[in-house]
Amino acid sequence: MRAAQFSVFGAAPDVLKVLTDAPVPEIGPDDILVDNGATTVNPIDCAVRAGYGSAFFLREGLIRIPLIPGRDVAGVVAAVGANISDFRVGDRVYAGVPNFASAEQVGLPAAWAAPAPLTLSTPEAASLPYVALTTWTALVDILGLTPETTQGKRVVVPRGAGGVGSFAIQLMKAWGAHVATVCSTRNVDLVRSLGADVVVDYTREDFREVLKDYDVAFDTAFDTEEGLLGTLKTGADAAYVSIVTPKLHMIDQFGLEDGIARGEAFLADRKAQQARLGRRYEWAFMKPNGAALRTIAALVDEGRIRPVIDRVYGLDQIVDAHLYCETKQAQGKIVIDITR
Repeated sequence: MRAAQFSVFGAAPDVLKVLTDAPVPEIGPDDILVDNGATTVNPIDCAVRAGYGSAFFLREGLIRIPLIPGRDVAGVVAAVGANISDFRVGDRVYAGVPNFASAEQVGLPAAWAAPAPLTLSTPEAASLPYVALTTWTALVDILGLTPETTQGKRVVVPRGAGGVGSFAIQLMKAWGAHVATVCSTRNVDLVRSLGADVVVDYTREDFREVLKDYDVAFDTAFDTEEGLLGTLKTGADAAYVSIVTPKLHMIDQFGLEDGIARGEAFLADRKAQQARLGRRYEWAFMKPNGAALRTIAALVDEGRIRPVIDRVYGLDQIVDAHLYCETKQAQGKIVIDITR
């Protein structure tokens, strides 16, 4: 099969090569094999390619060298394991995976997959799983938000035009939250179209002076923690959750064991600081979740969430896709159409 992979870490994306003879994944009794029509390039894919967090990811089995990157799957079931009854050959599915998705075929646990939204094309469906599950893990699994408890909540989502931000705005609005976001001038109209109630243009004003008394801050950037903590209520069980923690940077700087220890100490200290203010402080890492994707598909088909796609590349253009991702200018997602 065709697949993009790299055999060495590299700051430049030309370490990526497109193979024509990559082995087809073998599946177990609880797995499915998907003829993959599309995947995406996310900022984390570029960072991992450059070596970010490699010691941790290798230890956890989230990457292996050589690595086929890619965290979104959208396609048609090609084979099912002996224990699988929820899916049949020919079903359209989508899934979020830890890696290995920039390939014509992907094997994955059936529990990670869900029927793809009926109203979306394959490239559109591929734009959703990773950002949806990153948001879901943080706001639902970690903070415990539900459609009922989110009603009336005041939620801050920075980087609202990015892949995660654009999805999080829509999910929170679908569940009845008041949502504030931060973006540049060129993205103001986009985030308003997604439902944001308050939009702070960071080129014109400081969100730290504008946003106050929020219930939830969902951090998606490395340089906004202190500012977002300042937007939260005190003494009211407000919550901060971040998907971009310093833990992996500490591992890269100090080594695996020392970095993990420093990260755990940092987290414990932050939790204690915020607890004294009557707040929660959490870190979140995306978890595959087919059940969550079924809920997301329903919201999409009801017209309450839509994909936001900036550009679509072919698999042979994956180096160009990584280069564009690293400009940090993408509105929403960068999709790889594997059928091209």
